[in-house]
Amino acid sequence: MKITNIEIIPAFIPWKKTPPVSSRAQGKRPCGVVKVSTDEGITGYSEAAITGYPEAAIRAFIEEWIEPLLLGENPMNVERLWDKVYRQSLGHNNNRQGAAITALGAVEIALWDIIGKARKTPIYELIGGLCKNKVTAYASLMGYDTPEEVAETALHCVDEGYTAIKLHQARNTIPSVKAVREAVGDQVTLMLDVSGAWNPQQAIENAKILEQYNIFWLEEPIWPVDDYDGLTRLKERTSIPIAGGESDNTHYGFRELITRQAVDIIQPDVATAGGILTCRKIFALAEAWNLQIAIHSFTFGPALAAAVHLSLSNTRSEYVEVCYAPLEEYYMKPPLRQEQGYLTLTDKPGLGIEIDEKVLKKYSSR
Repeated sequence: MKITNIEIIPAFIPWKKTPPVSSRAQGKRPCGVVKVSTDEGITGYSEAAITGYPEAAIRAFIEEWIEPLLLGENPMNVERLWDKVYRQSLGHNNNRQGAAITALGAVEIALWDIIGKARKTPIYELIGGLCKNKVTAYASLMGYDTPEEVAETALHCVDEGYTAIKLHQARNTIPSVKAVREAVGDQVTLMLDVSGAWNPQQAIENAKILEQYNIFWLEEPIWPVDDYDGLTRLKERTSIPIAGGESDNTHYGFRELITRQAVDIIQPDVATAGGILTCRKIFALAEAWNLQIAIHSFTFGPALAAAVHLSLSNTRSEYVEVCYAPLEEYYMKPPLRQEQGYLTLTDKPGLGIEIDEKVLKKYSSR
């Protein structure tokens, strides 16, 4: 089997307006589906995280840099192919971060999809087998303007079956957490992501106040998010577990995050970290340092499916992130929305999903 073509299919899908509407859920959600074709008619799908980078940049990395390196190669040789591309990334980034690694990770996931389809085996069986049959889905909320809106949305989540909710509240943070905890009670697991809103001293002061609300983890509390010394000082001064890592790439990047003991919970994003094989290496580091894992997956496409495969085949990954705000139309079938608070997979080969390219074409314009 040989790789014959690699392309990225962009789409810009409107958010579905369900009250209360977050100020962040305006316009369209950019999506970039990666499609790898072979001479045996087996196609692998993945996605590139183009919310953090211009779509044209990711497309250029894939079609002008990665595709020429992989054309004619056997997609089964995923370890060697990853290394081949990574060794040529020196001129594109600092060798452990950036859009180049995002592009590489996206293509790598598609290779695993091909391998699974060729072997008629789901990816989770190829990377260790099932450790559990389902994984807890947590509703990852948008940011809202008022504590009342956050609390109302959290109640909708509970009504739909979620048992865990993550707030994205860089503004009105403490009043919002208080309002949500009072609304949903003590039985619902609450996480908080402030997206690097605080300096180290602010993080320490706010964490002390937040301790009374039983926060399961505090995510990326300090700016810059790679201030590992600041995160370590915060860890020593609060009982709330600290989570982070969605902005880190490759096992080399996570090595520093982990060995400097900056977080209690690591959050690799399978697409931006470098792919499935890279995440397995990151997981090994986490196990060696006795850390928990919570894969970042604020997405609606194949990267979410890959996150579920990784979580089901790992003993330390108990939660998978699900973007709560719905899209007007989903391009992945099944869309992997929670059922009774959990996510599951079938025994279909590869990622176990299908991509509706008609939907992508329908929303191809910005």
